Amino acid sequence: MSLDNGLSISQDEALQLLAQSELVKELTRDWSDDPLFCVWRLIALSEIPFAQHLEYTDRLIDQVFERLTTPFGFSLSGDEKYFLPCYNAMLISAMCRLGQSRAEHVLNGVEWITTYQPMERGLSVSTSKLNFDRFGGCFKHTPCYIGVAKSVFALLSYWKATGDTGVSEKLEKGKEYLLDHELVRKLSDGKPITQHIMDISFPESYHLNIVELIRFSSNANLLDDPRSHFAVRYLEKKKGKTGWKTDFRYRSNGYISFDKNGRKAGDWVTYIINHALNGFNTEKFAVKE
Repeated sequence: MSLDNGLSISQDEALQLLAQSELVKELTRDWSDDPLFCVWRLIALSEIPFAQHLEYTDRLIDQVFERLTTPFGFSLSGDEKYFLPCYNAMLISAMCRLGQSRAEHVLNGVEWITTYQPMERGLSVSTSKLNFDRFGGCFKHTPCYIGVAKSVFALLSYWKATGDTGVSEKLEKGKEYLLDHELVRKLSDGKPITQHIMDISFPESYHLNIVELIRFSSNANLLDDPRSHFAVRYLEKKKGKTGWKTDFRYRSNGYISFDKNGRKAGDWVTYIINHALNGFNTEKFAVKE
């Protein structure tokens, strides 16, 4: 919050504060070589400024680079057979937040997105050694929306970290694809795209949710686009007197929810949503119900 408000914090001061954090203690207390454990802990720590200077985070980064990389980017095993666009994208975003945007494996993952990831319907994807159908089909006539969205998030994270204009064309296509779906709705009937897309939860998990999408839209300066307004109004309707409650907790080895008590407003989700919507006038537009 201090950094968002433009305050200067030294690395030494930040590390002292992190050492006092109960959340950081929980995130760094245990260890497992299980790939999913490493994925979720790395993503969680990447959301906390200065966490890249923790020895535990350094160890996680080394573990992911050593065990979960392929020539195409990040997989769940270091084997191309377990390469999934959504996990590749989530790890790219996390690595960019942790100062690893120029690492070879991150660049490989970004290149895969810009070369192969569809940002529109009707494109076939065929790459040697990769078999997406075994996971339910990442790419059919309509590409998996989770994979598309998280890949667009990754491109924005990479672009903000590097200024590399080589991803701009793909990033713009991805933005339009998400906006055409009003971030969360099917084109066919306007219903939520996935079972968990309207959930309020943090940090991110495999299940794409509206908190991720609204934060992305704010960071990409898309909230003034009318196609973002349905999601904004939905969040405004869900807001309680003191903020938003976490209404879904993902369960997976290594995953830790930042807001523990679902009976009251969560500090993290409330801050993130408020920060995304800061200065946005939600009364100035109408919304299709």
